[in-house]
Amino acid sequence: MDTDNKLLKGISSEAEKKAQSILARAEKRVESINRENELKIERELAKEERDLENRIQVENLKLKSAKKAAERKAELSVLEKKYNYLYSTIKEKIYLKLEGSDGQILLEKWILEAVLGLGLSEAKIAFSAKYPVNEKMLNNVSKLAKSDYNLKLNLQLDSRRLIDAGVVATSLDGKVSFNNQVEIRIRRFDREIKKTVQEGLCP
Repeated sequence: MDTDNKLLKGISSEAEKKAQSILARAEKRVESINRENELKIERELAKEERDLENRIQVENLKLKSAKKAAERKAELSVLEKKYNYLYSTIKEKIYLKLEGSDGQILLEKWILEAVLGLGLSEAKIAFSAKYPVNEKMLNNVSKLAKSDYNLKLNLQLDSRRLIDAGVVATSLDGKVSFNNQVEIRIRRFDREIKKTVQEGLCP
């Protein structure tokens, strides 16, 4: 009987030790899991914080970019208005000269310029109805070409009529031409006009 009691006590004691060991391992496992969860949560929070900072930086960059774009757009708008003002002023002054007493002389210079640009000794000259060219003007141009450039020109009046003021010199076969109308002449100085505007030389 005593032997049985001792055996039972031994079994009970061994079982208790195993139970305690299992419990201890279980507690350590729980602690490990809790720590892993804490680390995971910390990592997720850190990641969210970094993501938030990145989003804030991106939004700040977008705002700065939008601000610069708006400023540039406003600046370009001002430059465009100044360019249009200067362009219109130049055009107006040219038309005033054409309508003045020296209008024919100005057209004669444009005819010679167009013929020289064409690079031919023979050409027909087109012009607008409002600012006409006549045979006398062509003779004056031929004389000027002879005296200043030692060139002998054969110029004819073209039957075409231009919409814009100025002249167009065309080869007799109609294959090549040089446009010296007002709008085209101003466009040739487009770079200089823009430079004047950009340098602040235009009011």
